[in-house]
Amino acid sequence: MLRYVERRPVLHFEVKERQPTERNISRLACVLVLSAIGFGEAAAETIGNLRDGLALAQQVCSQCHATVREQDRSPNPKAPRFAELASTSGMTATALLVALTTPHAGMPMFTFTTGQRDDIIAYILSLR
Repeated sequence: MLRYVERRPVLHFEVKERQPTERNISRLACVLVLSAIGFGEAAAETIGNLRDGLALAQQVCSQCHATVREQDRSPNPKAPRFAELASTSGMTATALLVALTTPHAGMPMFTFTTGQRDDIIAYILSLR
């Protein structure tokens, strides 16, 4: 004879502060690549001003990221070099747009104009 035993689910929540690691950066890169595929390559490429993008990157991003190809390491070891971002397989303007407009661990949210975003994206992609 079978007996029914009531079982209640045990819920356990553990909140940990997320630290960006190489694994998290790899996951972000995968999400960005998959996002770009959904938008289509033609719509993904954005034209911006490389000189303005470099100037803005040095002003805003260089505290954490290596913004020029010649830099071996980023000031913040957890922040990828722009040259690494640019050379990530499948990296597109749309993927970078998602990265700049979506909150993720370790990256502060900046408010850029559309033109500023286009300039930074164009500059990063020029580092391929």
